[in-house]
Amino acid sequence: MMNNGEEVTNQGTVDSLLDELRSAYEASEARFRTLIENSSDITAIVGEDGVLNYISPSIVDVLGFEPSDLIGEVGFDFVHGEDEARMRELFARLQDESNVSSQPFRARHKDGTWRWLEAKGINLMHDPAVQGMVYTVRDVTAQHDLERRLRQGERLEAIGQLAGGISHDFNNVLLVIRGYTSILRAGIEDESLLADVDEIAKAAERAAELTRQLLAFSRRQVLQPSLVDLREVVGGMESLLRRSIQEDIEMRLDIDHDVAPVLADAGQMEQVILNLVLNARDAMPNGGALDVSVAPVELRDDAIVSPPLPSGSYIALSVSDAGQGIDAIDLPHIFEPFFTTKADGVGTGLGLSTVYGIVAQSGGGIEVMTLPSGGTRMTVFLPAAAGAVEEESPEPVLLRLPAGTETVLLVEDEDPVRELVSRVLEDVGYEVLAASRPSEAQRIVAEREIDLLLTDVVMPEMSGYDLATRVRLAQPESRTLFMSGYAHKALGEASELPQGEMLRKPFSPEQLTRAVRAVLDGDGLAETV
Repeated sequence: MMNNGEEVTNQGTVDSLLDELRSAYEASEARFRTLIENSSDITAIVGEDGVLNYISPSIVDVLGFEPSDLIGEVGFDFVHGEDEARMRELFARLQDESNVSSQPFRARHKDGTWRWLEAKGINLMHDPAVQGMVYTVRDVTAQHDLERRLRQGERLEAIGQLAGGISHDFNNVLLVIRGYTSILRAGIEDESLLADVDEIAKAAERAAELTRQLLAFSRRQVLQPSLVDLREVVGGMESLLRRSIQEDIEMRLDIDHDVAPVLADAGQMEQVILNLVLNARDAMPNGGALDVSVAPVELRDDAIVSPPLPSGSYIALSVSDAGQGIDAIDLPHIFEPFFTTKADGVGTGLGLSTVYGIVAQSGGGIEVMTLPSGGTRMTVFLPAAAGAVEEESPEPVLLRLPAGTETVLLVEDEDPVRELVSRVLEDVGYEVLAASRPSEAQRIVAEREIDLLLTDVVMPEMSGYDLATRVRLAQPESRTLFMSGYAHKALGEASELPQGEMLRKPFSPEQLTRAVRAVLDGDGLAETV
């Protein structure tokens, strides 16, 4: 039989053990709470009815809501409509299975935008301490956007190769049409016939513009880069831009005073700005505010820009509208040629694809954002460059075609192009030795002295660059003028090219004779790559 002293001792031992267990439990609970509350992933407990019974504080960083905003709410109310049925199906499966891994889904942020999340669920309805489905939710927005950009980049690159190849071939056809039209016009005095010829010339010019847009998208057009001040470009276009929008649209300019120049083609930058403004205008048929801004920015590696850009200093050109924004289903396609959400017959579907190509070829990228307040903001990022912008010299006025008596070796594998160029140069006095292939040109060089090699770049047997190198070894004093509708980078040339200028196709007889004369005189071309 225990006495009172023994009972007191045993009770003290029990109390001591209970205190230790209580302390251990509280420490474990505190440790668990610390882990949950400091995890970047969201932990949520959902009842059988889909109501949120608990959600961890990380919801603030991921979706902008406080836990108290969501507890007691139905979780599916925050899931994107296109993903809701699939997520409800997974939730139903979890009630019959021990755990389920979900596919990525979109959830609404407090600011109205959508984030991509991925959830793993465990059924703990049987656990009296939980009595719910426990979800671990991870933010995979950055990963999803990166994968989307990679897919989009691959798709645009494939489309660009196709568009560039077609455009290059079509350029040769247009060169012939425009050249013979010019020759025909010079010999006609009948006014009615002249009007017909002028209509042919106008149609050819429209076709040439479409070709230039496709080449811009494919990043294969010839650019004329120089140091450009985007502030001056936007300022110089202000009156044109205001005339291009309807009266119920208010255009507002916000131009930062401290903006470095960019290395770009000034004329192509004007095309970029005009296309972005017209696209914003078309997004606001009922009017609204259209904002254009230019400012320096520091870009991070994780910026959602297409094509992707490294971190660094950039000049940002932004155009914002107050329209309805861009549907998620259309967003991956907006830079594809001929893709448009506009009504039939409105535009060509080449505006944004042209912008994409020019910007990408200039070493920049584009960010497209749907604004929380409504509308879309498109921002072009171009690398900031060092140096000062030079004053442009006026183009000379040509009264007649520049002439000459030198010997020109013409190498062009397209028969109509070769015949046209030969005729134009012979008409102004040059002796033209024409070759359809590089091997034929080499035989001519072995027999005749030439003053100028005028050659296409992409040809059978060897490139125009390789041919120029061999011709220069044989006749060091000769000069070289290349012809192509492609930019240098698209031609895949070596890092060190033979000396020579580039004439962009399609060119007019005036541009051809002027270029030949400039190279022979050693002045260089005003239009170089």
